[in-house]
Order: sequence, then C-alpha cells, then structure tokens
Amino acid sequence: MGLYKTKIKICGLKHPLEVQCAADYGAKWYGMIFEKDSPRFISYNQAKVLLSITPDGIDPIAITVNPSYSKVQHLNKLGFEWIQLHGNESINFCISLKKEFNFKIIKAISVNSLKDLEYANSYKNIVDWILFDYKDDMLAGGTGKSFDWNLLEKKSLNFNWILSGGLDYNNIKVAIKSTMAKAVDVSSGVEVKKGIKSTELIKKFCDKINSIKYEKK
Repeated sequence: MGLYKTKIKICGLKHPLEVQCAADYGAKWYGMIFEKDSPRFISYNQAKVLLSITPDGIDPIAITVNPSYSKVQHLNKLGFEWIQLHGNESINFCISLKKEFNFKIIKAISVNSLKDLEYANSYKNIVDWILFDYKDDMLAGGTGKSFDWNLLEKKSLNFNWILSGGLDYNNIKVAIKSTMAKAVDVSSGVEVKKGIKSTELIKKFCDKINSIKYEKK
C-alpha cells in the first residue's frame, strides 16, 4: 500500500528561531496562540513578524477559542489561511468561516470517551482536520496530558485526524505505532518550562518521527 510519513504540528511558537527550527526538521504546520490567558500567547504584532519570515513548506495556524467575528476577521487580514478552533464552535460557525474567509480549519475535540469520538464525526465533512486532545475542564489544550489512546482503536475514523496531548520525544514512537496517527501535535512536550520552547527538543521530537516508516493499513 506504500509508505507515508506522519505529519508534524508544533504548537505555541513565538520566536523566529523556533519557526525556522520547526521548518528545518520537517514540520508541516506551526501554531500561534491568540488567547491572552495562555502562557504561549502571541500578539498580533509578534504574529506579523513570524508570518513575514515563515519559510516555504510550513503553514502557520492561528489558534483561538470561541473567537468573535471581529477576531476571525483580523486573523484573516493578517494573512492566515489556517485556523484551529479549540472551543465549543458549532458546525454552522465552521461553515461560515469556510464560506466567508475560505479558511482551512482544524477543529479540536477533547476526548475522554467514545462519545467524544462520535461527536467528532459530525464535523468530518465540514473541517479539514480534527485534532484529538486530552479533556480538561479548565484548559483548552497545552495540558501536557494524554487521553486513553485505546479509544482510537475502538472507533473507525474515516477522516483526517491529529493526535495531541502529552506527546514528547520519549513517547512519540509508541504513540504513533499504537494509534497509527497520520499527524501529531506537540506543545508542552518541546518546552523547557511552560511557554518556553526549546529548539533542541523540537529537533529531537521531529527526528524521532522522521525515523519512523510504516505501511498504510
């Protein structure tokens, strides 16, 4: 059936060196977080700098939680083509973003049961990717915790999905081989402390993934 390489998303970047490192080691996407209560928050002015130096081959993603129309409009004007929705955004809201702004959308779904995977199905024909993350009542991502990967084996997922939550260079091989994830997302797993990325950890994380080859089922 051929071989494929797992796609990599590095989330919560704030500095040009981090973006360059992610691109150099094969990441497909990098995320900028526009939520002021996040330790990985980035301002619009900082985002402009990163967008201006983004190399070819890696796509920037605007990450937000239950955004207002004006915020979405501003992100569109900045030049983002990708947006990640990490709140309770409805299907109709996602449809409106597609129709009005032509965004490519990643919809985050917090997981702790099969019901959450079934809920994700309702978005599959609307968004481009669905991101599965650990469910935390207080935080929308970036928890450093993993959900039960065994749940993914119990449900047939016929859409593009990204594995997230508690990943780092120590467990990423096991995570990919256990779940057969075609894309993975990391944030806290490449940090030396909350909100502070390490280019060395980004390199280690990407190198581990790039060393894996496995056949499609």
